[in-house]
Amino acid sequence: MTASIYYVELHTADLDTTRRFFTDAFGWDPQPFAAPDYLVAPATDPSCIDAGLLTSQDGTPRSVPVLKVASLTDAIASAQDHGGTVVVDTFTIPGVGRGCYLVDPAGVLVGLHENDPTA
Repeated sequence: MTASIYYVELHTADLDTTRRFFTDAFGWDPQPFAAPDYLVAPATDPSCIDAGLLTSQDGTPRSVPVLKVASLTDAIASAQDHGGTVVVDTFTIPGVGRGCYLVDPAGVLVGLHENDPTA
């Protein structure tokens, strides 16, 4: 199973400040996606990836790469078999898919996402 980074999330303690910064400094145009407080700045170059801006649940700013997986269930099992730990259980984004967050054995945080428009 190969899972590539296809998205990056920027978790922030101050969503409005982060939105303003990336808009003013880099010309991003983040728009609400799936929820009013989850903003997506679409890539303007086909060789690049979109960025999500959201408020950090624990207040700690961080960047989180999100891996696209064919099966969230299989990806979680493989990660756990290799020492990974799920830190945010599976959640559904209606009309988009399912995801979770996990850490590798060294503590690196990544998201997993399975596309499923019927979710």
